[in-house]
Amino acid sequence: MALRIYQNTMSLNTQRYLGNTQNQLSKSLEKLSSGLRINHAADDASGLAISEKLRGQITGLKRASMNAQDGISMLQTAEGALGEVSSMLQRMRELAVQASNGTYTSNDRIEIQKEVDQLKNEINRISSATEFNTKKLLNGDGTALWSASNNKIKAIVRDDVAEGNYKISLNTTPGTNQKFKTDIMTLSEDVIGSEIVTGGGSSGNNTNVAFVNNPESLPSTGTAYFSVKVSGNVTGDVSGMSTLAYYEQPGSSFLVNATNVSASGGASGYLEVEFAENFSASSSKNGSVNVRFVDAKTGSISDWVTVSAAANAGNSTFLVDTTTAGLTNTAGNSIAIDFTVTLSSNGAVQAGDKVLFSLTGGVATGNFSSSGGGSVQITGGPEGQDGPTIYFTGASSLTTADNGDTVVDYNEVKLYYAQLNDSTGNLDIGNMTLNFKEQSNDSSPAAGRTSSDAFDLEIRGSGDAATSTTKMKDIARFVDADGNNVFDNKQELTIWGNGKSATIFLEGDDTIADVEKKIEEAIVDGLDMGSESSNVNSHLVDYVSVPDSDGERSVKGTFIIQTALTGEQGELAFSGDQRLIDGFSLAEIQEPTNNTTHVTVKDAHTGELIGTDETGNDRVYGIVDGIEIIIDSRAGVNESWDTINQEISFSENTDESSKELFLHVVDNSTDLQIGPNEGQQLSVSIPQLDVEGLGIENTTLVSQDLAQRAIPDIDAALDKVVTIRATIGSQINRLEYTINNLETARENMTASESRIRDLDVASEMATFTRYQILNQSGIAMLSQANQIPQMALQLIQG
Repeated sequence: MALRIYQNTMSLNTQRYLGNTQNQLSKSLEKLSSGLRINHAADDASGLAISEKLRGQITGLKRASMNAQDGISMLQTAEGALGEVSSMLQRMRELAVQASNGTYTSNDRIEIQKEVDQLKNEINRISSATEFNTKKLLNGDGTALWSASNNKIKAIVRDDVAEGNYKISLNTTPGTNQKFKTDIMTLSEDVIGSEIVTGGGSSGNNTNVAFVNNPESLPSTGTAYFSVKVSGNVTGDVSGMSTLAYYEQPGSSFLVNATNVSASGGASGYLEVEFAENFSASSSKNGSVNVRFVDAKTGSISDWVTVSAAANAGNSTFLVDTTTAGLTNTAGNSIAIDFTVTLSSNGAVQAGDKVLFSLTGGVATGNFSSSGGGSVQITGGPEGQDGPTIYFTGASSLTTADNGDTVVDYNEVKLYYAQLNDSTGNLDIGNMTLNFKEQSNDSSPAAGRTSSDAFDLEIRGSGDAATSTTKMKDIARFVDADGNNVFDNKQELTIWGNGKSATIFLEGDDTIADVEKKIEEAIVDGLDMGSESSNVNSHLVDYVSVPDSDGERSVKGTFIIQTALTGEQGELAFSGDQRLIDGFSLAEIQEPTNNTTHVTVKDAHTGELIGTDETGNDRVYGIVDGIEIIIDSRAGVNESWDTINQEISFSENTDESSKELFLHVVDNSTDLQIGPNEGQQLSVSIPQLDVEGLGIENTTLVSQDLAQRAIPDIDAALDKVVTIRATIGSQINRLEYTINNLETARENMTASESRIRDLDVASEMATFTRYQILNQSGIAMLSQANQIPQMALQLIQG
């Protein structure tokens, strides 16, 4: 064998092997230190790639499992809220069954309704307030968002929606509205009422007397109406007198004629003449009569004045002259009259016989209409009397100027009417109040303007139909058998409709016209069930004081109450004190029927037809996926007042029908990522579950009939809630299974990844021990190899 000093090949060989051993030992030590079989790509390139992929899946599975847990928490939050909604609906159903019982009064049902309203409010609150991580769960926003171009349509989110912009066209065949009629309102005992029934002119009442109220001690007219003539122009009227009535005792027979009249200062009223002595054609004597004046403006009665009666030579007539008797009106103005009493051959006048005259006091000629003055004359009536012409010459004495505000003001003018009772001889003095309406925008002249025309006035007595100016406390319907009047206390009447309620307060001094106005305002402003037409709104509540010959307005003394909405959306209900409700005795005379609406939906961008449907309940579901379209019953319908048939007429509004409505829908559903990869999602869609979404927004229990009808509506709402709860429960169960599956997959993938990447410590320790021994051996051998060149020295020494 050769010995070399410069090149120690064996040492180099040993170093090479020792280097390899130390490298392997270092790797083994790294693996044992990290616990991983693969620390670098070089350790196992393909294994690393597979491991990293598996790691992505494992972390995705872990996160998906956590997502599913979060989804369960969210769904449990929604389901918990719906559990309370379900409990409230069960309570509402119990209350509906309770209110359906006939043992309860209207007041009792009002108390029941209070709880129902609170339950509905709480359902709405839960719907809007139930959140998970600020996401709304029950108001539909967590499923879809929508907006409409017009308030005539709106949407309820029912399920997963198809996003898009939709163009909606409506063609509507109108239905009918609901109508109520009350019991006949009659006047209580010793109460009278007044009503303007027909116009004196060919075009009706063109005066600015809006109504006549507060009649007292006036005779019932039947169809023998009073005629009230109003004039703003006084054209040279002079004093005048006419004979109105006689009171003749048995055996009396005479006639009276006025021959000369002079009454200064515009004194108008009635002269009552009472004979103080007996007169006959066979007697020849002078005598006396008593005379007094009744002022038609103030109702004041002057003192009796004794006037001489001078017989003529033949004793067939005698003359009465008040010129020197000092007869004056209540203002102190002199009244001078002459009249003759004519007796037949067997005629006679007895002490106590009476004559009644009407007296018109002359005034200067003038047109007072532009200053708010004028004249009034009451004629006709059951006695056919031509009453005096009563003059009002002062500024604004009849009509005041428009003060420019939004309230219509009235000037009350009280007039007196005298009638001689032909049975008793008593002078009956009554009165009425004419209400002169300010002329719209009539601020110039500043004193007002009086319109000339005439109207007919009916006076009704006890048992007759009440008039529009009758006070509620004077209506017999509201007085019970014990004489108690409902309106001894203020009454509260609540009107329900359109998912709202409006409360009005009725008092004993409210007139029937006041009640009309209050109920109308409640329907229009409180319930939003009126029309854009003020003419229609003015007829939503009508009192039939002047009846038609036939039809729904043929019954005098009844209210007709209706809304400007057709179908179920226009239904009304009333609640209040049972005595008040019984007094009105509201009866449905026309059932509401829904519009029939043909709905066409197109894609707003492309014009592509999406679908069509025809609905009779103002709701369309199925054309736009996941969306129920609610149509306002006024959409496509025009309402107007039919003056011929005296009713609200509903017709298709072609202008509205030609309009296109737009609905914008955006999918906003909650997608739960329940897998590690794309598309592995669970879509959660919870519909709108407020009272509107449940279909109970109009549920009221204020009457037995409405309570009965509420039961199936509440049942339907319960079905919706139960269906959604079942869906949520199913999804929770599904997610629990999903979690189990995810954990199983994660476990198996983790095991697989562990096998690829994790270190087998036992095996590696054996490897480490081997390399450790090899390392020690290599070092020893290197030491030996390094000693070999020294052997050459031995040869040299030898």
